[in-house]
Amino acid sequence: MTTQPDPYGALTDLFTTPSTATTVAEPPRASTVTPRIECLIPGHLPVRAAVWLGPCTWALNPDADDAALLRIEDDSTCLSRLSSTPLDPLDTTRPLAETIDQTATRSRRWAIVPPMQWDAVHLATVGFDRITILSGTDQAAVVAAYQVCKTFASLPGAVQLDLGICFAGSDGTTAEATGRRLADTVREQLGFELALRGHLHRIDDAGAQVQSSRCRSHEHGLDGLVSEIHRGLAATFAEPAEPAEPSPVESPVIHEFPVPSDSVPEPALFDVPPPPLVIDEDVESTPVEPVQPMQSEPVRPSSTSDVEGGHLAEHVDGIDPLPISSPTCPEIDLGVDSHGRVHCLCRESDLRQLRVVSRWVLEHHHILTLACPDRLSASPLEPTCHLFTAHPPDLSDLHGSGLRLHLLTRVHVGRESTWFACPLS
Repeated sequence: MTTQPDPYGALTDLFTTPSTATTVAEPPRASTVTPRIECLIPGHLPVRAAVWLGPCTWALNPDADDAALLRIEDDSTCLSRLSSTPLDPLDTTRPLAETIDQTATRSRRWAIVPPMQWDAVHLATVGFDRITILSGTDQAAVVAAYQVCKTFASLPGAVQLDLGICFAGSDGTTAEATGRRLADTVREQLGFELALRGHLHRIDDAGAQVQSSRCRSHEHGLDGLVSEIHRGLAATFAEPAEPAEPSPVESPVIHEFPVPSDSVPEPALFDVPPPPLVIDEDVESTPVEPVQPMQSEPVRPSSTSDVEGGHLAEHVDGIDPLPISSPTCPEIDLGVDSHGRVHCLCRESDLRQLRVVSRWVLEHHHILTLACPDRLSASPLEPTCHLFTAHPPDLSDLHGSGLRLHLLTRVHVGRESTWFACPLS
């Protein structure tokens, strides 16, 4: 794709954008809408896929009065804002990160169309709340949608997905019947549930204002975009904690109880001086050794080396463990090589957190260099991700995904045992 505007998309915006109203309505209170970042995967759609993206985004968020759509192309990113109220013009001269922050002040619902050459592992771990396939209802479109479901079904069981489908270009009866047949097939053949997210019969304005602008692509690609949106939503819609008013200090209530007449009176207290200290010089003084306090046996810290194989960087040649970890995903180990590049290492069960920590390393590179001086490179480098498993067939579909795969298993020889590791890719 090029930076030239899509004529079909412009024509769609023209016919799906109603005329500006003479009275400007007050923007709705967006805090009542649950934030969501959704990935849209265009399948076989009627006519051209581009003309359905905006209307489908609006149809998938009926409970929101504002939505945003990001389309990642080869050399640019197209941002479209959709709203039921008039929109303020965007400053297209600002960086994409600032434009996202400006849009996040109104929109809590975001849809992202990934590049054409998307990777299932990447989409499953980048941080989307849900993934939706856009498809037609003809036979070729249904077969293509099933193939997409099959791609995601081949991911390791630790990856939990909210995968669904939305049909375009068909009436409700046809879309519902096609969706139920596809969902039944996916359940029987692939073993998971495919959510039916509705349908869009035809393209109409649906009362949505549309405003589009084109920006330079984010330097960190899809990971950077999702991270920027999360940050914008968190910064814009964070509810400030109201300071609690201090409770008034009440005077203590003193309860007086009557003393029975037959009770024994307390003895009077007198200041009695202590008896004088008498030292008998005839008695040989014996030094008394101080009693040593009992020392309990120090508690031995639980070592993970015997249970989980220790720090995973120890099983990869040329990588030294780093004494730090992400505060949100401490189960991901970090290491560094001789070039100062950070390596993120985890087991198969923590695959979903691997990409999250990779983004965290890029965003906090300056802080990491302060924590580990003379070990990391001065400029941030894309971290290398490593995945360990004890059963290599489980990772057969991840070859070529960019992850470095490793075998890590415990080997028993007689009464002795040790950990064995070797690269798989």
